[in-house]
Amino acid sequence: MSILSSTPPLRGPEGTGLRIEGEALLLRQPQEEVLIPLKAVARLRAEGRGVAIELTAAPGAVPAVLRFEDVDEAAAVAFADAVNAVLPEEPEAVDGVQYLAGDRLGDRHATLLIRRLKRMALYGTLVIVALSVLVCVTGHPAALIAIIPSGFFGLLFLVLGTGGGYPVYEEWYLRRHGVTVTADRVPGRPGQYVYIDPMGLERNVRKFASTWTIEVAYDRRDPGRVVALRSRGMRGLDIAMAGSGLLIGFLGAAGAVAATVVALLGVGGF
Repeated sequence: MSILSSTPPLRGPEGTGLRIEGEALLLRQPQEEVLIPLKAVARLRAEGRGVAIELTAAPGAVPAVLRFEDVDEAAAVAFADAVNAVLPEEPEAVDGVQYLAGDRLGDRHATLLIRRLKRMALYGTLVIVALSVLVCVTGHPAALIAIIPSGFFGLLFLVLGTGGGYPVYEEWYLRRHGVTVTADRVPGRPGQYVYIDPMGLERNVRKFASTWTIEVAYDRRDPGRVVALRSRGMRGLDIAMAGSGLLIGFLGAAGAVAATVVALLGVGGF
């Protein structure tokens, strides 16, 4: 059994890890996997609770470095030593980034948003049902004609307004905390642009525009999380639409609560 095949993988939080996969390293991050052929690796460095994977580089170029954090220190040292033992003492003087291959998962933040919207819809429905039951058991069933339409109408617009506001928040967050770079149009592929992340990897972003370049912003910790930046006018339009949806939603919800209160007080004929 070879040294590599007997080397246990490094395991990190949230299912992340770094392991040997044939003649390559497989780096699994929360949002993507990167396959790193050993011919693209110059050396590994154990750095406390992390491992730095230094790639080969062309003469005079600064080598790209991939990092994997939050692992056991002793395991990091053992893993780095095992991989370095089979690497050539003089790595090839080529850009190792060209050998990398990646597979990205869906947008984790969008997935969390969808879950929250589902919970919002569920909890809102339970509240409407509870208000309906309350007015019925207290002898005011006529109030249902106001509670049910107003409640579900408001809930619908609250969900739509929250979902519509997500792209606005995403762009605001990445503008403020991310890195802004220029993406170049891919010849022959309308709407597809390419930008270079800190490791030197080419990453795609879509935007239908009549320009050769566009500005994009990506997350420093997750370069695959990216948005194409828009004009102030377009952002303002989205904010206005999302805000209008939320306002209508709150008015509908307030109407359902008000109808319940009026019914319990015996006002308005309910």
